[in-house]
Amino acid sequence: MDYRVSDMLNISELKDFMESIYNMTGVACVIKDIQGEVINMVSEYNMFDNLESNDCHFNILNQINRGKKVAIHKCNNGLVYVGIPIFMIKKHVGTIFLSPVFFKESHREPFERWLNFDDSHKQEYLVNIEKIPVIGWRKLKKIIKFFCSSSLILGRIGDRIIKDLDKNEMLNQSYRKLSDVYKRLSIAQNELRSQYDEIEKIAYYDQLTGLPNWNFFGIEVEDRIKKNPDEGFSIFQIDLDNFKNVNDIFGYEYGDKLLREIGNTLNSLHMGVVSRSSGNEFLILKDRCESIESLNDTAEYILNTISGLWNLDGNEILISVSIGITVYPKHGDKFTTLIRNTDIALNKTKLLGKNSYKLFEKSMYDEILKKAEMEKELRRAVQNNEFILYYQPQVDLKTRKAVSFEALIRWKNPKLGWVMPLDFISLAEETGLIVPIGEWVLKTACMQNKVWKSKGYPYDFISINVSPIQLKDKNFLNIVKKILRETQLESQHLEIEITESVMMESLEGNLKVINELKSMGIRVALDDFGSGYSSLNYLKSIPINTLKIDKTFIDGICKDSYKDIITEEIIKLAHRMELEVVAEGVEGEEQIQSLRGKNCNKIQGYYFGKPMPSEHIETLFKKQSAI
Repeated sequence: MDYRVSDMLNISELKDFMESIYNMTGVACVIKDIQGEVINMVSEYNMFDNLESNDCHFNILNQINRGKKVAIHKCNNGLVYVGIPIFMIKKHVGTIFLSPVFFKESHREPFERWLNFDDSHKQEYLVNIEKIPVIGWRKLKKIIKFFCSSSLILGRIGDRIIKDLDKNEMLNQSYRKLSDVYKRLSIAQNELRSQYDEIEKIAYYDQLTGLPNWNFFGIEVEDRIKKNPDEGFSIFQIDLDNFKNVNDIFGYEYGDKLLREIGNTLNSLHMGVVSRSSGNEFLILKDRCESIESLNDTAEYILNTISGLWNLDGNEILISVSIGITVYPKHGDKFTTLIRNTDIALNKTKLLGKNSYKLFEKSMYDEILKKAEMEKELRRAVQNNEFILYYQPQVDLKTRKAVSFEALIRWKNPKLGWVMPLDFISLAEETGLIVPIGEWVLKTACMQNKVWKSKGYPYDFISINVSPIQLKDKNFLNIVKKILRETQLESQHLEIEITESVMMESLEGNLKVINELKSMGIRVALDDFGSGYSSLNYLKSIPINTLKIDKTFIDGICKDSYKDIITEEIIKLAHRMELEVVAEGVEGEEQIQSLRGKNCNKIQGYYFGKPMPSEHIETLFKKQSAI
């Protein structure tokens, strides 16, 4: 038995519902059955009626007949029409036609070419055009999704009603059963309203804490800027330091509990809109543009409130927070700019040690731009071979002659000039460029090493620094073997330097690499000893040849009896372990005499020579041979 769609729907209630949808989205709609009869129309749809052509709805219906679940028709004049089919018992029984929208702003002129009305109707037509909303594709997709859900629900209600009616055709004549149909439709409408409320809740509120989410926060900021552009406000971005440790140690259940507790605590401070923006980050939108002192006081208050021990079900969890702050309009007049700058300030806080706060400064952004520019130039430098190797002598204390060298990279950039390693090595490690740069250093040093050995210059080896990123690279050992093979350098003329801090980051993994290097006949030096762990116990487990005492100890041997005693004991212990000792950063004769008295093997520093290019080293060899 065939049924009319209008028989399945409570027209007045459905119209009210569609009117509310229009008020929320700016998109009106009309529902027509397959005969083209209007079942329900939002009143505002009338003003768009004279904009439609027969081709428009015809094209949409053709798409639906071909199986499209959503039909979209784009007109030459820029208008976009959408149609969504309603199915009952797997039959296309009606269509929801949405009022036209624009993807982009449009002017009146393009439409005047199509108008044949007299002036009064033309003006009315153009007024209607101005009322057509401009909706981006992302937002339109959400609106279409909502209407698709509405279509499905209406179809399902219709399915149930039709099945019930088919069981007993006499029900069509029963007022009682018909009332039940309307009741069901009313329930469907309530379900639809409930679904919309749920969608809105998901879209704008955090499911874990119940706080407004990133979307809500962004809209709130933009609304305040639009409505009250002259009224200042501040944004606090709060990050829970090392929150991953909470999940790793106690489990995600406790991590979620902690987030809820902290969210509630921040909300109870009544500072303004509190949002959970992402996993372990919160945002606070604080009214009024305050002084720097007041902003600092607020940040301190948040720190003191959140940082410390939290007790969750008997488990004590230590939490600290880092905070970034921006101020409108001083630091930006758009949400995207303000939140970017808040994030920059937050990252600066974390970089400087966490558990603190920073107010955004333009210099922070300039620093990021400079870093981005340097990264770009660094990538070009790898391609354009802009690096140069300098060599610093390591001098035997007894003979005062250079007996080995440390290879040190320098970068001469056409745009930036001379760039020292401290300014670009960490960036190279962050970007992974340290691997090709490190390979270039190793190969260049080995080639130079081979040249000097072929000339018969009297020295033992060249030492090369290795980054932790290189040590973790699975191809590192193969690269070393390949370069030794290609340069035909004997392995005993090469020393690899690993800093103390790098060694201890992953002692077990690094020991495997060092043992492999030693098995190849390569020397290994522990660099910067005394700057990190400074533990003598682990030295016996590391198969090194050389111990390099950090400059911080050498600086104090003639001034600080404590450092002088420690330096002497380090040298004695190293000698008992048959290690060669190199003192770094030697700059004065008094230091040399002290180190000679302690039987230090070699020194390295500006006193005997700064890092210098290879041609200067050859001059040094010639001077030494003439003595």
